[in-house]
Amino acid sequence: MKIRNVVIFVFLICLFACKKDRETVVDDNKKYVKLLWRNKPFDWTPTTLVVKSKMLYFGDLHRNFYAVNLENAKVKLKFKSDYNPFYKPLIDGQDLFLADYNAELSCFDSLGKLKWQVNGEMNLRKDLAENGNYIYGSVQGNGFSKLNKKDGKVVWYLPKDSNITETNEPEFFENRVYLGLSEHDAKLLAIDNKSGKNIWENKYKKYSNLNQIKTEKGLLVCLNKDFKQGEILMLDYETGNEIWSESFNCDVFYEPCVANKSIILSTYDSKVVSVNIENGKTNWVLDLKNDQVESKIISFKGNIYFGTMNRNLYSLNIKAGKINFVQQFYYGISTPIVEDNKIYFPTGGSEMWILK
Repeated sequence: MKIRNVVIFVFLICLFACKKDRETVVDDNKKYVKLLWRNKPFDWTPTTLVVKSKMLYFGDLHRNFYAVNLENAKVKLKFKSDYNPFYKPLIDGQDLFLADYNAELSCFDSLGKLKWQVNGEMNLRKDLAENGNYIYGSVQGNGFSKLNKKDGKVVWYLPKDSNITETNEPEFFENRVYLGLSEHDAKLLAIDNKSGKNIWENKYKKYSNLNQIKTEKGLLVCLNKDFKQGEILMLDYETGNEIWSESFNCDVFYEPCVANKSIILSTYDSKVVSVNIENGKTNWVLDLKNDQVESKIISFKGNIYFGTMNRNLYSLNIKAGKINFVQQFYYGISTPIVEDNKIYFPTGGSEMWILK
């Protein structure tokens, strides 16, 4: 886990530490993207950016929380809180669910007024999620729990393990919750959403980290250990049985992009790999060589987009893996955002760009 924390820190440095000797950015005339706006006083933490209904939500290092218009940066909401600005907020309707520095879970209304607050745990920063009328996360010393959105009261919680190992953001399918636990080894739980009882459990002792992603074929599971060992599995939702598996040096931090009957993932050895969702066989491989993916891979209109360690924006054809373009940026590139049939590119310089 120390290695993981170091790499997250390095990623944030790549996004922030892009200021040269000059304070003014002169290269605003780019070939493939155009600048929508720049607002340096936002000083946002790129890992917190969330868009809902054309509003951009984020936190900064000064404990401000913002909601601004995605197109013009006009501020709709700004308030002080103890929000921890390294993790994404949860936005549901008019309510904002924020994990604080001290791990409390706070619910605010659209004016920034506190509605309720419950004690949380460190895992809350990674496992906070919502589904229907409920939110899920580690609170009240119970570990992973199901809570009512209206008042934060616990409906059920897991009786063991989840308060001593790292839990991740769950996936939901029909009446089940799928939760990964990672520490010394990896484990996947299928939980009855109504009762909180375990339906089945898979253990992966060769690996230390697990992520699960919902797909139309089944539950995709990514397993890793120390960036050196990696495997992806497709599991049956009902039984947890393996449909297919393939070995990869999977990147621990960025979940795969699932689109166009393909799974596109980044690996620790600077490759982008596409595999067939039906059988796990490789479609194509792109070697970035001296560069490395440093954002989630996002699908948009038959292409994929991602930012890299060297502050390049890549656009690839999703079917063939052919490069459409590579656009250099002054600041680090955060995960691209798709909203209202457009794709946006936020940077570590509190800028918002859009595809031309």
